[in-house]
Amino acid sequence: MVNFNRRATGVGLGSLLVGLVLTAGMTHFAIAGETIKFHSQHINVGTKWDPTELGDEPGHISATFAAKGVGLRRVGPPEPPYKGDFWGSGEYRKDGTGNERGYGRFTFADGASFLEEWAGKVAGGHAIGTANYYGGTGRFKGLKGGSKYDCSLLGDRIACEVDGTIELP
Repeated sequence: MVNFNRRATGVGLGSLLVGLVLTAGMTHFAIAGETIKFHSQHINVGTKWDPTELGDEPGHISATFAAKGVGLRRVGPPEPPYKGDFWGSGEYRKDGTGNERGYGRFTFADGASFLEEWAGKVAGGHAIGTANYYGGTGRFKGLKGGSKYDCSLLGDRIACEVDGTIELP
């Protein structure tokens, strides 16, 4: 059994309440008909990589993958850090070029979320492409929009710069 003393518990509870107030102050409350333009940074870690050698030329593979990470809005309405989950597949050559496509889900501090379908090209250690947003819940219900991304590929780490627009009904 854990023994909490009252003072330590009070300090912990006070810190938690301050954190919740600050986070709530960072959340942008959506307004019907609003268009949100933003720039975000996403830092992701690959959690799955399942390649298959195609055999037509050395180093030519098809792969499925998954990644998880956090997004930080740098420009646009304030937003606490949000969670990203990504799944995709691609076709890659030995020279580091390829094509890939997949899906993502963004989940925000207030529980609201939306999905994206993305596609892009890989070359020179970057994945560059576009995404279309759909399937919003909570404050994103009925959203339309999309983004352009430029991701630096760093082994199992992926650092992305994202410029996008969200249109609310």
